[in-house]
Amino acid sequence: MKRFAIAAAVLVATAGAANCRHKRPRGQPTVDKPETPLPLPDATLVPGVVAPLLLPAGQAAGARQQAIESIGTYEWQDFTAPGSRLVSTNGDYWTHLADLAWRRDVEIHLDDVALDLDQDGTVDTQVTRHISLRGGILDNPEVFGLAADPDEPPGKLGYTSAGTGFSGLRDALDFETGKPTGEIGMTCWLCHSGRNPVDGKTVLGLPSTRLDYGMMLATSSLFEPGHVLDLDHDGMPTSETEIKRRMRLGDAVVLDRNHDGRVTVAEYRKALGLPDAKQVQATLLSAGPGRQDLSNEFGLDMSAPALHSRRYDDAGLMRTGPSGVFNPKSTPSSLAVRSLSVINWAATYATRGVDWLGRYAERTGQRRGQALAELGIDFPPGLDGDRDLINRAIVLDGRSVGAIGLQGDSFPGILYARVLRQGAQAPPALVRGLRLGFAATPIRKLIYDTDLGTVARPALDAAEVARGRAIFFDRVVGDIKNQQILVHVPAAYADAKIEPPLLAPIDETRPMSARLPVRCVSCHSATTLATLRPIPAAGLAAFRCTDCHLVHEPVGLWARVGLRSADGPLGLTSIFDEFAIDRSSAPSQETQKTCRRCHDEHPALATPIPYTDCGILPFDADGDGRAQGDERDDMAAGGIGTDALFGFEVDRRALANKNVRVPITRIPSVWRKGATKTVEIAGPWVRTAPLLTLVASAPYLHNGSVPTLEALLEPSDARPVTFTLGTGQGAFTFDTRLPGNRNTGHEFGVKLGAEEKRDLIAFLKSL
Repeated sequence: MKRFAIAAAVLVATAGAANCRHKRPRGQPTVDKPETPLPLPDATLVPGVVAPLLLPAGQAAGARQQAIESIGTYEWQDFTAPGSRLVSTNGDYWTHLADLAWRRDVEIHLDDVALDLDQDGTVDTQVTRHISLRGGILDNPEVFGLAADPDEPPGKLGYTSAGTGFSGLRDALDFETGKPTGEIGMTCWLCHSGRNPVDGKTVLGLPSTRLDYGMMLATSSLFEPGHVLDLDHDGMPTSETEIKRRMRLGDAVVLDRNHDGRVTVAEYRKALGLPDAKQVQATLLSAGPGRQDLSNEFGLDMSAPALHSRRYDDAGLMRTGPSGVFNPKSTPSSLAVRSLSVINWAATYATRGVDWLGRYAERTGQRRGQALAELGIDFPPGLDGDRDLINRAIVLDGRSVGAIGLQGDSFPGILYARVLRQGAQAPPALVRGLRLGFAATPIRKLIYDTDLGTVARPALDAAEVARGRAIFFDRVVGDIKNQQILVHVPAAYADAKIEPPLLAPIDETRPMSARLPVRCVSCHSATTLATLRPIPAAGLAAFRCTDCHLVHEPVGLWARVGLRSADGPLGLTSIFDEFAIDRSSAPSQETQKTCRRCHDEHPALATPIPYTDCGILPFDADGDGRAQGDERDDMAAGGIGTDALFGFEVDRRALANKNVRVPITRIPSVWRKGATKTVEIAGPWVRTAPLLTLVASAPYLHNGSVPTLEALLEPSDARPVTFTLGTGQGAFTFDTRLPGNRNTGHEFGVKLGAEEKRDLIAFLKSL
């Protein structure tokens, strides 16, 4: 009887700290601390593969120089002939195998070449282009949009390469003599360094919005039908037998179709069933400046003969084939990636839900502390050992190595990415060598150490910036459908045997068909880390709890004993209803007091605040199984509505249904386990881009289809239909009526007044 009286007294108590289950002493997770790392592995990773970064000259170079020269490993020029000349596979691939016109005259002539960009069986456009350039790419930097590098003039020697005068292009040194070879390789900075439009300075990490990567690839001799294959560039045609030996082609394949002792590009492409050379060249020239895509035929990949990466048996799994739709994508800023939880557009690398440090330590046979020291991850004060920072750093390392493995045609880079991501077998010492054979750690350090305050912004009116910031945080600018894509499996489903990606509600107290009002900050908000910190008396820099926390189960005892009715999952409603918190209003002291009843700690906000929560949104908002060509309907249904023409590894021309559906697991809640269901969506999806240095990132949207921020705040129908990019013979007319170029969607803020738009743009330019 006494126990019942005590329980009754507790039941009638008002909701407060005593009713919360969160406000209790909680220990920080075990912090990984750096230990003395193992000695560096030998520079010879496997027979015929040498890592210049592990040689004395490479180790003596500073971190910045290591990052700038990250062109990859030296390997046997012909891996089928052990002991052949050691070459930089990066330089050899782009200069010899792909044969880009670095220093030879460029002659590209196309007349009315018909293109079916989305492979729906209908001609979308006809390309006529005539380009004549003496001296090649390096003598015409403005045409190709190269960024000048004042710190690396032509001929300046490094530990593995010499400068060309342009950011991201390096002249590989001869392994024996140390002299420049004229074999030009690409580094990360070709696409990820740009000229700041404010002061004209080249900044590593800014997007290369002027670079016409498609035009650069279009200079390849592999698109000239009459060109005779000469894989060694010794002036002698490479025989059919030799090409087949290097490519491991069977005897039944006939390359020299007219039996004249020479193999032309036309013969080679026809024998291997590759697309018409001139059509591919026209497609490359249809992308324009500021857009890149390394997938499919448009990045050469498996169509180039005698790839070095064919040495890796699974190269075909990492390198894409010639099928797929036209899919150029713009490049966002890569500065301050320390703060980002997912890095690439398609969100294929997740940093939540994977213990990347543990995986790396296991693959390399090290203790976690040794692996942490070897990865060279530095932590801001008070964030020692933060798991999210560790994961994000390792993901960047993996992407850097994986990307250069593809771009530089290096099988060790591809092998490393495969080992780390999918567990391919390799000896621990080799895995360490594979990673250290590239400059991923210095690349990360260079980006992290860039002082954003040194990147010039335009002169702005402080009052306009302040008003724009208020609009960014407070003004409802549109709505979206209550659905998101998860690229990791939530903890609640750890034993459910489901694989990402997953389709989930954003606010699980409402059906997925619901529309959620959004502010700019709803998608472009601050990213948190794993470290818990006391909530400051002045509140969090994130400004409003409900910007990030749309879901929170009730904490009062009435709800906990089931005496509160609700429509949410499992009979639960939201804490915001329980305490009558208005999610549409500006934050109040009372709201913050309500949160502090239960919470005295909060995950640390990533610094600097990147204004992105890396939310990932599916294109097929209306759920009809269509995305490509259905953008306006999806936008009307509460989707982002931007052009969904992403490259699939399929030939859509061979499909009866031209809309590619993707099976995906739908879960009812992120925080508590519920019934799952397999559904099909048209896919794929796009992530929220970071807004830092936005002023240097035009044109906008993931496909670069909107030329200015002013145009982005107009309805799609009022945005420019065409606009010009590039200069001289590189001048390019961007036509938004073509598949892959459509400027529909993202109509958030279009109903703001003229002055409000000006204020919001001022704030965005200040980031």
